[in-house]
Amino acid sequence: MAGDSCRAVALARQLQRETIAAINRGRVPTSFQENLTGAVNDLAARVTCVPPPPTSTPTTKEHGHGKHEKHGKKHKDGD
Repeated sequence: MAGDSCRAVALARQLQRETIAAINRGRVPTSFQENLTGAVNDLAARVTCVPPPPTSTPTTKEHGHGKHEKHGKKHKDGD
């Protein structure tokens, strides 16, 4: 998903693990290992997780509740 920086962080870390595993298995020529590792580590260091702002749900005020509950009502004195 575009704009999902937290997913990008997870993928960058996965790329780091897979790169190290490939090097350890001998699947990356020695001449490329240093540049590849440096590029992958640089990428992972530059990606940061910025969680989306919390979604707000509209709140509705219920009339007749709270401190203004008795507004508009007449009170009898001396009953």
